[in-house]
This record gives sequence, C-alpha cells and structure tokens, in this order.
Amino acid sequence: MWLAFKNNYSKRVRVAVMEYDPDSCGGEYGNWSTEGWWKFDPGNSRTVIWTMNRYVYYYAEATDGTWWGDEDGRIRMYVNPYENFESCYRIGTSTWDVVQPKRKDVGTFWLNTLTVNLTARRT
Repeated sequence: MWLAFKNNYSKRVRVAVMEYDPDSCGGEYGNWSTEGWWKFDPGNSRTVIWTMNRYVYYYAEATDGTWWGDEDGRIRMYVNPYENFESCYRIGTSTWDVVQPKRKDVGTFWLNTLTVNLTARRT
C-alpha cells in the first residue's frame, strides 16, 4: 500500500511516519522504523512510503504549532526536531522530541494509495 498525505491546512506542514520493520530495526531497536520530515505547502500532496503493514503511525505539525497525532499519547515516537531523519523506535539523541503519532489502518489492498488529509483541527 502506498501512503500519501495532502495538506488541506492553511500553513506549511511536515510529516513523519513510523512502520513495523523488524528487518531494519529488529531486536533492541524496537522493530519499528521512523522517518521524516516530508514538507507540504498548503494544497500539496505527495506519496511518502510503500508499506506491507496493515497499520502505520504518523505525526504531522504545522508551522503555527498545530499538530496531528494521538491526543491520548498511548504511543510515542522519537523525531529529530531540526532536520530530516531515518531511525528506529526509541533511537535518537537527548535533543530529539518525543511525539504522539496517530495509528492509521491502511487496509490490505496492496495496489492502492491511501491519502491522509490534514485539515484544520477542531478545538
């Protein structure tokens, strides 16, 4: 399944993802790979990853501080706040941020693209 994002928000947004990947991040690395930041200007969309996983996690934040993730904070993800990164779950430095990604069910239709629409959040 291809996973894409579309920025329907009025500010620039950047996106990070986390997916189950024991081949790259097995054992002590937690079995999950993380990657970011893809940047989206308002109205732009882009495909970011191919995954064979049923579930992936994503976290997005806008330049004005608005963010998209899991407000309950059940899952945590380490992200480099300053630059693009590829890492494994729980791997980062003390300067990395801990964010709360949202789980997304991408389904099992492996030949399709699923687009996550980032829109204004309700307050």
